[in-house]
Amino acid sequence: MVSFVMSPMKVMSMLMVIFGTGLSLSSEELIGVWLGMELNLYGFLILMNPDGYYTPEPCVKYFVVQSSASILMLGGFMLLMQHFVVGGLVMSVVGVLLKSGVFPLHSWVPSTIKNSSWLASGLMLTWQKIAPLIFLSVIAPLGSLWVVIGLMAGIGGVGGLNQNSVRVMSAYSSFVHTSWMLLGLSWSSVVFASYFVVYSMSVGMFFYGCSLMNKSKVMSQLSGAASGMGLLMLMGMPPFLGFVAKVLVFLMTSSGVIVVCVMGSVVSLKYYIDFFYSMVMKSLADKHKSSVKMMWGLMVIANLMGGALIVMSFI
Repeated sequence: MVSFVMSPMKVMSMLMVIFGTGLSLSSEELIGVWLGMELNLYGFLILMNPDGYYTPEPCVKYFVVQSSASILMLGGFMLLMQHFVVGGLVMSVVGVLLKSGVFPLHSWVPSTIKNSSWLASGLMLTWQKIAPLIFLSVIAPLGSLWVVIGLMAGIGGVGGLNQNSVRVMSAYSSFVHTSWMLLGLSWSSVVFASYFVVYSMSVGMFFYGCSLMNKSKVMSQLSGAASGMGLLMLMGMPPFLGFVAKVLVFLMTSSGVIVVCVMGSVVSLKYYIDFFYSMVMKSLADKHKSSVKMMWGLMVIANLMGGALIVMSFI
């Protein structure tokens, strides 16, 4: 963390990523949306491999995919400005689907996540989805959006089965959560924001714990506690925040596609539980560490308090 703060290049890259997303969300013109996503892309490419420790393959693959999506989006925007509505809308939707990694242009996500760093993987599954998903919900026809949501939930639930890589499992898990976020976004931006914050916290805790696994005995146990809590939140198990977020989406929507989302979440429980018992529980084998017990207690209390605050905000 110290090296990240001390590196001007990394700080500027992170600021560019944040500014690009903010520009896309706040812009009233299509070209502003495109420009914000491009600034975000250039900043994020540096964050993917700032020190040269990781293989360049995911950086190249991510750049090619995002550049292709940007070309499609720009072409679609130009057609829309020339009043070619149908062609422009089709090109724009295809570009956004590719950029956000949403069905049917989702196959690049697991392979890119697999070989990326923990920081880059976490950002790809969380922050990098904000602008594309919001823009997709604005321009995509509602009927096609229901199809995308249902298929994303099914692919995420089934695709994650029998995966040995934690990052690949997390990529398929993100497909399920993306279906919930899109469903919430189609009804309420506040519900989407609540779900996104909870999901980002879960992924952050899970990836942070995984990145510290086996560095030392005590650190491994502490990181195991963080990973375990992040997994429980991703599972959507009560009384954790993930369950509260899913309940909010369930109560807000009246579409039958919610049944497919629930089924996808139920199927994904299988690989969540497998990982929880095979990796996380091993790191928590020593139950006499008071620091680990204290961390679990604090995390449970924080989840309960956060859930109560979310519910109270909607009353």
